[in-house]
Amino acid sequence: MNSTLGTLLVTGALFSAAALTPALAQAGIDACGGVDIRADARCSVKYSAACEGSCDLSAALAACAVELQASCTGSCNFDADISCTNSCQAACEASCTADPIAFECAGACKADCGGGCTAACGDTDDPQRCRASCEANCSAECDASCSATPPDGDCVAQCQACCGGSCTAEINVDCQIACQASGFAACQSAFASECELSCDGRGSVFCDGQLVATGSRVEPCIDALRDAGIQVETTVDIDATRTDFLGCTVGSSPERPAAFAALGILLLVTRRRRL
Repeated sequence: MNSTLGTLLVTGALFSAAALTPALAQAGIDACGGVDIRADARCSVKYSAACEGSCDLSAALAACAVELQASCTGSCNFDADISCTNSCQAACEASCTADPIAFECAGACKADCGGGCTAACGDTDDPQRCRASCEANCSAECDASCSATPPDGDCVAQCQACCGGSCTAEINVDCQIACQASGFAACQSAFASECELSCDGRGSVFCDGQLVATGSRVEPCIDALRDAGIQVETTVDIDATRTDFLGCTVGSSPERPAAFAALGILLLVTRRRRL
């Protein structure tokens, strides 16, 4: 492991008061491709050109990283280094004397692990792709480690799970980045194509500009987001020459996706005029 990526090691400073506050990031939402989505994220389901304009390859990075991380897990399955877990555990447990204790395992783990991804990937050939791989690795290992510990468990147990996830992610990060690299081009292209094909039908869901669901996953993803308390808006880019669509009537024809009727959410309509 290079020295930069080695900085993902959790230190006492990372368990500051800020790290101990409940995290804003949701655990990976399976219905939305397993991507972590912040509780305050701006999410929308987009149709027509409004959707197509967001279907660039960069929008699929995080979704592809989640998919590729899972496929690479079999070959990147090193156990956490004992020196990392010991150091992390000591720093974390020192915070358990705080009153009141506000510790959320997965949120703290992802903050500790993912916080070093930007610096770790700064000198790589493709920093954006590297960060996506690094963050997906952190998210998967943290969710796996913390899921076995009840949210209301004692602080020491939470620390043990948090450190196990963070340190496991650290020791596997180089392997994950290298393994995922070979699959990104095909995955990104496939996601972009699926996104564009879905725009005039079921649409595609984006959160903070990130593609999280297309095709048949759109409605389950919207339901999951709403269940998590995240508002989802609908953006439609309408051709002003299509008078049958200007009234925004909800229906089930290809021009009026049936998903509109099921969303029950704010409909934001922008009209696009063709010259």
